[in-house]
This record gives sequence, C-alpha cells and structure tokens, in this order.
Amino acid sequence: MPPASSRVAVIYNPIKAGVDEVRRRTAERAALHGWTDPVFYETTEEDPGVGQAAEAAESGVGLVIACGGDGTVRSVAQGLVGTGIPMGVVPLGTGNLLARNLDIPLDDVDRAVRVAMSGRSRGVDLGLVRYTDGEGNTHDDVFLVMLGAGMDADMIAGTHDGLKARVGWLAYVGAFANTLLRGHRIKVDYSLDDGPEIHTRARTLLVANCGMLQAGMILLPDAVIDDGLLDVLALRAKGALGWAQAGAVLVHHTFQHQLTPALRRGSSRVEGKERHQTRPLDFRQGEGVAARILEKPASFQIDGEECGTVTEFSAWIKRRGLTVRVAH
Repeated sequence: MPPASSRVAVIYNPIKAGVDEVRRRTAERAALHGWTDPVFYETTEEDPGVGQAAEAAESGVGLVIACGGDGTVRSVAQGLVGTGIPMGVVPLGTGNLLARNLDIPLDDVDRAVRVAMSGRSRGVDLGLVRYTDGEGNTHDDVFLVMLGAGMDADMIAGTHDGLKARVGWLAYVGAFANTLLRGHRIKVDYSLDDGPEIHTRARTLLVANCGMLQAGMILLPDAVIDDGLLDVLALRAKGALGWAQAGAVLVHHTFQHQLTPALRRGSSRVEGKERHQTRPLDFRQGEGVAARILEKPASFQIDGEECGTVTEFSAWIKRRGLTVRVAH
C-alpha cells in the first residue's frame, strides 16, 4: 500500500533511452497501485537530480522514482537524505549496479515501475564521502555502490559514452584492457576506524557498500548493503602471477555466490585480517576509512561517475540512511 501521501514524483535523465516508456508506464501504473498521476522532473547537466528530489520531497510526495543510471540514482538519493521518503529505481544506465545488488528488474521498465510503486520498502546503508581533489578543493558527496581511486577510475574515464550507449557494460572491457597495460600502481596510506595505518602500492583502492558488478561478478563477497559496514579492497596485483591469483579469487567468489548463497559471507574475511603485503587482494571492513594518495593525485570515481583526481578522502557509513523499494 502507498504511504499516507499518494503523490509520486518521477525524476528521469532525459538523454537516456527508454524515458518515453518510463513516462507512459508510470502514468499507466499509478492508478493501479493507488497513486495519483505522477509529477515528472527532468534532470539537467547542472543538477543531475539532487535539487529535483529535494523539491519533490518538499512538495509532500510519498514516493520518488529515480530513472537513469547509477549517477542519477545517487543524485536523487542525495536529495532525499533525511526525508524518510522511499526511492524507487528504474535502471536505464550502463552499469545499474544498485539495481543489480537489490535484484531490481533490469531491461524491463514495466516490471521496475511495478516494483517501485508496489514493492516493499527496505532500509539500505548510505555511504558518505569527503574528498580533496588535485586542485586542493574539498567536496562532500554520497555513494550507494562504491568509490575508488586508481585503475577503476582510469577505466571509467577511458570508456567512451557513445560506445556505452551502443554495447552497454561491455564497453568497459576495452578500457579495462587498455588500463591494465598502461596503468600504474598508486602509493597510498589508509586506515579503517581506529586501526593502524596501512602503507601499500595498489592498482586501485575501492570502498564499497555492496559487492556485485556487471555480469554477476562478485568483487566483495562480504559486502552487504544494510550491515552498517564499508568493505575496502586494495588490489595489489603485480605481474602475470599476481593477476592470475587475483582472477582466481574473484572467480571463486562469483561461483560461490551463484551456487551457495548462504555461504557467501566470510569467504574473504581471513584474507582481510592478513597483513602480508604481497597478497594481490587485501579485503578489510569497517564503519569508516581514511586514505591519502602519495606522490601524485589519482583518478577518482563515485558510483561509476568520473570525479577527476583525488589526493585524500574519508568515507563512512550512515546505516540504513535511505529507503529503497524492492521486490517482495
């Protein structure tokens, strides 16, 4: 049943394929699920969804549906922080990682709209981040999936938008291969909660709220979106052997997830407690993480969105700081 307010707002990225169907399906389904006619908001380059979500919340809606990629979803979520208003998701992007991790229907606008309008409300963790860019400016942002400094951000920056529109997430494959060949390891110091500082060189340093990537690949098997913890991965693979070891671990995580979901937790925690700096993958968990990039700024991404370069950042979790509509 809809909450006390039966008004629903639909915020969509107008450049995404499928927005006409979104408008049609949300208008058709609103009455079926007890909602009034939707109020539509378009995102803009200047405001990708934060202001529209805040305006919708102030107008008294009972549901806000974010339609677009992970960047649009993240912006809408930021505008809803502290309002208690649930967010529905209609994935129209390349990665759609939040939708994948919450089992929200992909490539089916009507089913996604149905889940948004009639599904159950689930509290999920919200990541908060403050970072300093290569110019010395400080930024505050949120994330729902993961942020990263290093190779993953280089890959995102090197992926052509037109190719993503044509072939979807497969567009990242070429960029990954190029980054793998040309990329360098970053020198980074980081610590979790009140723990000791860790000094390492890594291909990338990832901070995640959930662990599934495209094609069902499990990158961080212990990452649970409502456990109040961040999962941190330092990818330190070096040479053919290091990459082979890292690949074997990720394949193991993915198959374990697919075959025995009940056993997915705990598979990497022993590795996370190791301090041996030759391991190609170092998994750790905590409520917060602080990192400094040494030598020179590193590329930075938040939920798959290129964010320039970073010299330092701190991230922490707001447990169940957002409500998302999911399938029953």
